[in-house]
Amino acid sequence: MEWHIITGSKGGVGKTLLALLLSAYHLDKKMGSTLVIDLNSMNADFSRLLFYQKEVGDSISISIPTQTRKNEQLIFQKTFSLDQKGEPYYYGVGWPLNPFRMYDPTLFATLLATIKKSAPLIAKHLDIPPLETVIIDTNYHFCNIFSEQDIHYNEYTDGELKGESFTLWFMWVYRQLENLIRLKYNDATVIKLTAAAIERNLTNSRCRNTPFMHVFGPATLVSSKPQDSEHSIGSIIARKIYQAITQNKDVHIEELEELESLKTGNCINFSDWLKRLDVAHIKAEKNGDPRHHFLDILIKATRAHTNNDSTAEERPLNVVPLSVYHNDLQYYTDGNYRDVISELKNFDIYDNFCTLIR
Repeated sequence: MEWHIITGSKGGVGKTLLALLLSAYHLDKKMGSTLVIDLNSMNADFSRLLFYQKEVGDSISISIPTQTRKNEQLIFQKTFSLDQKGEPYYYGVGWPLNPFRMYDPTLFATLLATIKKSAPLIAKHLDIPPLETVIIDTNYHFCNIFSEQDIHYNEYTDGELKGESFTLWFMWVYRQLENLIRLKYNDATVIKLTAAAIERNLTNSRCRNTPFMHVFGPATLVSSKPQDSEHSIGSIIARKIYQAITQNKDVHIEELEELESLKTGNCINFSDWLKRLDVAHIKAEKNGDPRHHFLDILIKATRAHTNNDSTAEERPLNVVPLSVYHNDLQYYTDGNYRDVISELKNFDIYDNFCTLIR
């Protein structure tokens, strides 16, 4: 099976939207069945949004062993989304009975292994084809659910999850970059060690050397209002995004659209991506709020010269810049859409996303 796990330590930057984009993309492919699991305790109603007034049949629960004697219960419900012809395409949605439980590295591996072992039972009970794709929406940093020590990866390398394909979608915000460059804190060391352990122990069917997909978009790039006196390119773009968000407008970021259109190269591993970010950070303008230079840093880090042509640029295959901010999507979790997966396909961001990950 393919496992897609959405991670990131800041709320409101698009993790749930990314989970919806991935769900829509895989449902469009119609290869096997898709299971979407909601582990996002900051938006515990996400799973219910997916099958709002579209529940099909009875739900099924499975027990996840924990470090205590009590088991955690995961509930699974069948639902559907309409395709372009108006025909229903069925899939499963799962959520924990207790949506606020944190999963340490050992428990998270146990959670995934239990889902894998229960996959035939889940598919049979929900009356859907064998499960091929599992998409997990979380509000965790990947360091919350994976370990920096190889000993905690036995389930992935020799256990139930051996041979599975994992993709970790990591939403970048300035705070993460700041933690990585301020070496006096332990955050940087833990992040680097954990990312290295993940790359040593988890395999990916798309990228040979890493399971990470690095994602950034308009909502991740602005954390405060840029001052009118700031005139750097990063500040100007940040002001444009801030105005779109606060004035309820759509915005297309041309600089990110240029990154989307670049030729793609090989996947970049986590340590090499950090080196690029570090160099780009040093080169960035120092006037004004450093958070508003984050976009400029990401653009510089994403662009790379090809090996055969020092003038040609390419984007690493696993760096995903989302150039579109849609005002209407601020409210997709409010239940305004009866079929949020189907409605999402009408937005530019969906077409851009599909092009980026094909």
